[in-house]
Amino acid sequence: MQKTNNLLFLIPLLPLAGAFLNLFVWRLLAPLTGKYRQSDSLTHTTAIASVLGAFGLACYLVGVPLWKQYSAWHALGDARPETMGGLHQHLWTWIEVGSLKIDLAFRLDTLTAVMLLVITGIGSLIHIYSVGYMHGEKRYPAFFGYLNLFTGMMLILVLGDSLPIMFIGWEGVGLCSYLLIGFWFEETANADAGRKAFVANRVGDFAFLLGICLLFYATGSVDFADLQRPESIDALKEVFWGGERMGFYIALLFFIGACGKSAQIPLYVWLPDAMAGPTPVSALIHAATMVTAGVYMIVRMSFLYAHSTTAMAIVAVVGALTALFAAIMAFAQTDLKKVLAYSTVSQLGFMFVGVGVGAYTAGVFHLITHAFFKAGLFLAAGSVMHAMSGSGDIMKMGGLRKYMPRTRWSFLIYCVAIAGIFPFSGFFSKDEILAGAFGAGAEGWGPVLGKFLWATLSIAALGTAFYMFRLYFLVFGGELRCDEETKSHIHESPYSMTVPLMILAAFTCVIGVIGFPHLLDDKKELILPTYLHDWLSSTVVDFGRESLLMANGTSSIPESHLSNTLTIGLMIGAFAIGLIGIFTAKAIYGRGPSEKVAAMCETGNGKAIHNVVLNKFYVDELYEWSLYRFFRGAAKTLHEVVDRFLIDGLVVNGSAWLIDRGSRGLQLFQNGQLHRYLVGVVVGGALIFYFASSPKVSFDYKQLNANEVEFTPDFSSLTTIRGGLDAKGATITFDLDSDGEADFTSEYHPQKPMKVKWTFGGAGKYKVSMTMTDAVFDEKYSVTRTITVKDLAVKGGVK
Repeated sequence: MQKTNNLLFLIPLLPLAGAFLNLFVWRLLAPLTGKYRQSDSLTHTTAIASVLGAFGLACYLVGVPLWKQYSAWHALGDARPETMGGLHQHLWTWIEVGSLKIDLAFRLDTLTAVMLLVITGIGSLIHIYSVGYMHGEKRYPAFFGYLNLFTGMMLILVLGDSLPIMFIGWEGVGLCSYLLIGFWFEETANADAGRKAFVANRVGDFAFLLGICLLFYATGSVDFADLQRPESIDALKEVFWGGERMGFYIALLFFIGACGKSAQIPLYVWLPDAMAGPTPVSALIHAATMVTAGVYMIVRMSFLYAHSTTAMAIVAVVGALTALFAAIMAFAQTDLKKVLAYSTVSQLGFMFVGVGVGAYTAGVFHLITHAFFKAGLFLAAGSVMHAMSGSGDIMKMGGLRKYMPRTRWSFLIYCVAIAGIFPFSGFFSKDEILAGAFGAGAEGWGPVLGKFLWATLSIAALGTAFYMFRLYFLVFGGELRCDEETKSHIHESPYSMTVPLMILAAFTCVIGVIGFPHLLDDKKELILPTYLHDWLSSTVVDFGRESLLMANGTSSIPESHLSNTLTIGLMIGAFAIGLIGIFTAKAIYGRGPSEKVAAMCETGNGKAIHNVVLNKFYVDELYEWSLYRFFRGAAKTLHEVVDRFLIDGLVVNGSAWLIDRGSRGLQLFQNGQLHRYLVGVVVGGALIFYFASSPKVSFDYKQLNANEVEFTPDFSSLTTIRGGLDAKGATITFDLDSDGEADFTSEYHPQKPMKVKWTFGGAGKYKVSMTMTDAVFDEKYSVTRTITVKDLAVKGGVK
């Protein structure tokens, strides 16, 4: 049962307040104190204090009120996640339209707690590291303001109690990624990278927004608690289209959104280019904030995905292919941060396989361990580049172990962990995912899918160990390969940069204890504690819950329970894969770049394969050819035709041109010359008299009986005609049979109203013409009308 807590809003508010102070308040107050710009020390103190404050508050809320609630729930032995609830705070009703009601509310449960501690804890270390790394930056306040804003938006994302509130943070981190990736926008490549990240994420975000709309259409709610009610679950089970459930399409749309944020196929292309931003930004994006959002969202929506085994299979397969694909692309990269970027894409693939096969704890576990060693890897990369005068070319490094011992040992620990070597944290989290994939089975999956996922991830894990230690040996092993000028500047980074590295390395060594493998004794009880699994069991979906049971009483997504022998065998196999990758990398690159590999990559098939991998399988070129050109051409056409020609040319400039030319024409008359004004008055009066006095003639008609029709001339407009004459004496003729000859002729006298009768040959439409000939000027005025005769009567003539 959820409990109200009035402190939750302060967790995201503190970093947002820090961003506001650094971006606006201190900047405006600086001139008042007689300084040209705000103090750097005030800037980073504000930024760091705000994130540390959020971290301290998160620790308190997780460690005291949430822990008490969890302990009470766990003691009751209630396996239903919805009965715990967590901490909740309602601030106000944000939107209320019809049946749609969105509250600005926050929720802190066990899953949110994990994300809060990762975001604020690692985020604090990255903020501290940034003080040394960004020293001397001319836009120092803007950088820390954006960094605070990024952290605050990610906290809103994970604390949101409904999908719309999550979407605020979802879009917020997208905006901040654009600001930070393109932070050094003076260089075109950096600005392009920021735009690329922004556009790629908009594709995924559009699908995410469609998913929210479809979910509301199906269930009438967007609140996480309401969505787990039985009536909402029943709505997700309804067949929607093509024989698939409504839940499948909603889950698929959300997953497309996750592919954008968490850089999965086909929307991964923005993340490697995101290395254009400062290194602390890369660490924050890859470890603690943006790219983890997609994984978090799927775990948060586990109750939705659990009702579509098809959607879960798609998540797992895309994750496995991404893990392998990105690992291969990392082999040929020579930029330090690019290798780490493809590593992130690959490791995110592992996480998606975990959540895709229903091993939600394994996916979150790898998210946690990856956050520590990947943040450390990027910060260590920044330390190396700081020493190398900004260069990230690993082919020009080597031998740095002698100059940067603290950075070197930290980097080595991170590499060992990501390679999956026992007893470091990466070994435990990666093994949990591999075991979950190996034992995966769900309704409609068959026995092959799980083994395919396991085999694909095993190859990706081998590639991970290889390219990470290729990176390590090329950076720290062998002899120094840089020029003398760069060599003279190489030094260990300051403690503001290396202390966070050592803290992250320490956690990388020990954080694996929260997720020991599931080994059972003879009584089917756990031999080793599984802290994280127990902690998250109060939040993520329970696969034994009644709503997941099929007609035969079994779950559509059963949890895998591997034997101890098989579990240990998979662990040994994963460990061996890591060792093979490491020793292969050492054999090839232990003393620096390999001449044999270089020779293979310069001729024949080796060159072709190397070029394909080096150019990232030409995916960017494929997008350029198939998508970018089309949209760029469409945008150019719209710009030229709609914007420049229609709007600017016709509407804006055209109206201005018309008024200008009209005013110039009026200058010929409105020029102050009296005789021209008199001519204008005379001409205007003549025209008015001419048009006002032009005679107009007409006639009325009515059907008397049968086919007989009576016509009456109408001279109401002839009160006076030219010369002051009326219609007296005028000659009136009628052509009643359309033969061009007059059928009736008479002189008009106003005192004797004229009536003309004619009998037509049958019902139908007939043209009748009347002509008036002026008795004075002999001018003729004619009118022709089409009349309708309704009934057929006696034929006749004029009467």
